[in-house]
Amino acid sequence: MDNYNNNPLQPYQNGNPGYPPPYPPPAKHPGSGFATAALVLGILSIPFAFIGTVYFPIIFSGLALLLGLLSRGSDRTLLPNAKVGLLTALLGFVINILVVASTLILLFTNPEANQAFHDQMNVYYERLYGESFDDALEEIRQGFWEGFGGE
Repeated sequence: MDNYNNNPLQPYQNGNPGYPPPYPPPAKHPGSGFATAALVLGILSIPFAFIGTVYFPIIFSGLALLLGLLSRGSDRTLLPNAKVGLLTALLGFVINILVVASTLILLFTNPEANQAFHDQMNVYYERLYGESFDDALEEIRQGFWEGFGGE
């Protein structure tokens, strides 16, 4: 072959019987869209778990698990994107549980944090309803005792 178009082999042309047919493009797996969505949602569940929100990581992890499993279709094996999506979804869910549990433990075992939370709750409740949370809780207690024949 030289650079002056003196090549004895002509380029492939459709319908030319002397040349083999072109290879078809690889078939796309029917569940690859689900697998990619599972991967994206699983990855998104991790940063949202660290932010401290409760609902977004649970929703993202649940959807990632569902889509990752649905991407299998009738096959026995999972696509690589689905596997990574399932693992990141589980990781985001576990991180979310740990963050929420550590926050609750800190809140209920540390007296200073508990008092600060209580004071903040009183301020917000008073802004919303015009009375403190302690006053509203006392009214609920009195109504409860009166309802059951207490003093």
